[in-house]
Amino acid sequence: MVDLRLSLFVRLFSIGLVLSTAGFSDSLSAEDREARGLEDAAARPADVAPVPPLGRGSSTYLLIPDSTADRIMAFDPTTGNLVNANLVPADAINLSTPKAAILHAGGDDVLVSDQIRDLVQRYASTGYVGALAPAGGVNNAILDNITGLTYHPNGNLLVCVQSGANGNSVASFDSSGNHVGNFIAIGSGGLAGPFDILIRTSDVLVSSINTDSILRYDRTTGAFLDVFATINNFPQQLFEASNGNILVANFGGTQEGIVELTSTGTLVAVYDTATLGGYRGVYELPNGNLLVTTGSGVFEISRANALISTKMTGVSGQYIELATGVFPVALETFSIE
Repeated sequence: MVDLRLSLFVRLFSIGLVLSTAGFSDSLSAEDREARGLEDAAARPADVAPVPPLGRGSSTYLLIPDSTADRIMAFDPTTGNLVNANLVPADAINLSTPKAAILHAGGDDVLVSDQIRDLVQRYASTGYVGALAPAGGVNNAILDNITGLTYHPNGNLLVCVQSGANGNSVASFDSSGNHVGNFIAIGSGGLAGPFDILIRTSDVLVSSINTDSILRYDRTTGAFLDVFATINNFPQQLFEASNGNILVANFGGTQEGIVELTSTGTLVAVYDTATLGGYRGVYELPNGNLLVTTGSGVFEISRANALISTKMTGVSGQYIELATGVFPVALETFSIE
């Protein structure tokens, strides 16, 4: 039952069929499929379940997209345990490979970067609101094959762009979703395939999958500074640990696992377990262990390369983002009248 404090009764939305995935190619390599957002296409259901609206709550959660079911899950930031598998319930009409989910700057809604839809989608307590960026809907001259996103301290929304006329850039949008230029210019510093962006106190880091590197940029202007580190060979989400070190979820190569770097880019260690692979997301729990995502689930691992806990399996986990504030959240499983 829904927590009575929410005083929210929900009904089903009526939605149609899933976008056909028949055109996806099975001949691509695992890395090519991952880069193009096709990794989960074959696993998508043929029909879409109805989407109830979200409840409202005020708390802190870890938001993790499930790119097979096209939904957003919520996890506890202290334990890493699942809170709600359907924070944003399955919505294959508006989502197709959601990569990252963050809280809207106003603290009310959830924003989702969708790799295949080429949109930053917006969800509120009443359900799907619409596309936030680009304003006006899909525009592949601005966003095409998008991945990580975050807010700049100046209030603009930053989105990593892989393909199209604006590929290999980090696009910038105002509060209404209007494209206001690129924070990081196309190909700046050799940027090729930006998969995530991390804003630090004095600079900005971007994972570049096609150059197997982490690149460093000016925090204010977005100008290229230097190569922060090289990674072998598919760096995805970036996370700043409590000690100031940088954690990199690395999808493959000889450093497959969670790569830990010092604050200046020197290699500390690579964390991997015998049973996991294809890492996408990473978050440091308060106990020092790492919450990680792969194509098979959400897991807690130690820096001693041990699998500590399986939080959820049978889902295709993506980036892990901390969200704090008043935002749409169902604290328990919804009951439908």
